[in-house]
Amino acid sequence: MGMVFVSGCATGMHTHSENPSAHTSTPAAASSFTTTDRAWIEINIAMDEQLVPMLGLVDSRTGTAAVRELGRKADASTKAELLDLRRLHDQAGLPAENPHKGMEMPGMVSSDQITHAGTLREADFDGYFKKCLRDHLEQKERLALGEKSSGKEPQTVSLASRVLQEQGRLSALVG
Repeated sequence: MGMVFVSGCATGMHTHSENPSAHTSTPAAASSFTTTDRAWIEINIAMDEQLVPMLGLVDSRTGTAAVRELGRKADASTKAELLDLRRLHDQAGLPAENPHKGMEMPGMVSSDQITHAGTLREADFDGYFKKCLRDHLEQKERLALGEKSSGKEPQTVSLASRVLQEQGRLSALVG
C-alpha cells in the first residue's frame, strides 16, 4: 500500500531550536529520510498544529467530564507527538516553512472549524468536537499506515507505529 497524500494545511507555525548547534542532524542522518518519510513528518506536524487550538476550546465549551477527559488525553497525546515530529523534522533537515500551510485536506481541522466550534456550547460543542477529532484520527491512521508500509527511516516508521496505537486508544474514547 502506497502512502496516501492529499493537499494539507497548517495555519500554525512551530519553532525550532534557536541554537543551530542544538540540531543533531548531519548530512548522513538527513539522507536516511526518504521523500515519504519527509512528507509524513511535515503533514503530521501540520495536522497536529491545527488540532491544538480546537483542543484548547474543550474545557470552556463542554459540559461533560467525559469530553473534558477526552480533550485532555488528545491534547497530551498531540503535544507529545509534536515533540517527536519536530525532532525528526530537524534531523531530516526539513525547511522551517511547512509546505502544507494554507492547504486543505481530509481530517485537517480548519480555521473555520475552530471558529465555528468557538460559537458552540455543551452538547452542540461536544458533537462537533467529536466529529472533528474523529475525522482527524481517521486521517492520521491512514497516513501512519502509509508511512509504515512505504517509509524507510526507522525512527519515522517507529513513530508511525506509536501513532497508530495512540490513535486507536483515542478513537475508542471518541466513540
